[in-house]
Amino acid sequence: MAGAGNVEIGFGWWGNQVRDAATHEALAYFTENFPNVTFNELAENWSNYWSKMSTYAADSSLPDLMQQDYALIEQWVEAGDLLDLTPYVESGALDLSGISQSIIDTGKVGDGIYAVCAGVNAPALLYNKTLTDELGIEVPDNLTWDKFVEISKEIYEKKGIGVIYGQGNSENYPTYYARSLGHVDFYQKDGLSLTAEEAAGYYQNILTGVAEGWMFNTDQIANVNVNDIAQSPMVFGATPDVRTWCSIAFSNQIHAFQDAATADGIELGICSWPSADPVKSNYMKPGQFFSVTTDAKNPDVAVAVLNYLINDPQANILLKAERGVPANSEVAAAIAEEVNKIDPTYGVAVDYLAIVEKNSSPIFPPLPSYSGTVNDDVLKRLSDDALLKNPTRTAEEMGADLVDSAKDIAENY
Repeated sequence: MAGAGNVEIGFGWWGNQVRDAATHEALAYFTENFPNVTFNELAENWSNYWSKMSTYAADSSLPDLMQQDYALIEQWVEAGDLLDLTPYVESGALDLSGISQSIIDTGKVGDGIYAVCAGVNAPALLYNKTLTDELGIEVPDNLTWDKFVEISKEIYEKKGIGVIYGQGNSENYPTYYARSLGHVDFYQKDGLSLTAEEAAGYYQNILTGVAEGWMFNTDQIANVNVNDIAQSPMVFGATPDVRTWCSIAFSNQIHAFQDAATADGIELGICSWPSADPVKSNYMKPGQFFSVTTDAKNPDVAVAVLNYLINDPQANILLKAERGVPANSEVAAAIAEEVNKIDPTYGVAVDYLAIVEKNSSPIFPPLPSYSGTVNDDVLKRLSDDALLKNPTRTAEEMGADLVDSAKDIAENY
């Protein structure tokens, strides 16, 4: 590193205040050890991150390192934006020996390694355990949809506190639903795996929840901040009509949620997302990835930083396992005692992942490139329709619209 001269490495990630502070500390520690390497930190929230990175990509000015998401890697590789790390692995500059082959493979496209797992996590319903304990409600590890409805109704009837589910342009909700029916994915190359009738079942769940009152409608969602964990309606809000008893999240987010919940005197619990078949639906997921971009001005130094983030125990103590349990199993074990001192939720997340590992199915393949258009133009529109107080269409009409529109987009993309 000494021979590299003075180098500034651009590093982009999405996250929250907890992640931003932890990442800054880890990068500062690297600079402390290698004073010639400094960082241009480009932190954004999820909704802004991808649009900003796409702008950089169009201008060939992506940061040297960028955080990546499993579902989107293939699209970025197809666009030629990510560097194949295989030569660095073969030379030993990037050491992946502590990571299982199955996790390494999640960062591969074809024969190339384009991303390295930053942490392992899983879909997780985080819930207000203080509230459920007060009401004498036990939330099971593998939560069925019927039990979720039963609990949600009871909490709504007794406290007026509801649920936010199915909103926005995310494929996460329908993918989880599709997996419960035995589909290994939601998106296929030529359209959706679901039939129109199956898709109608997904929308009927939402229509029923809104009609019964325990699921937030569009007007209620407009009055809460669903993108800022510190102001999540599970942990923030003056009246019951803007509060929720749970949040559909991922296990690596428990630290940030608990950090926000503590101010309100709330202890969080964790279980699977609700599903007709939680074992079919749930999966172990690379929490995020780190990739080196093809715009990197100093790829060798960027790889050295990546190697540090993956394999250095002190780096991972500073990162607080906030992106998920470290993919390097030796590092995950080495940091447990120290991370638990500053973040008791680390042990909670590790215990939850042990349950998921035994009660889950293989993860779905990366999303095809047309999926973003379906997410923005179809899923968002239909979720807005389904969450209306007075919906104008039936679940059957919504299901047919989803399947037909996705097929048309896939064929013409």
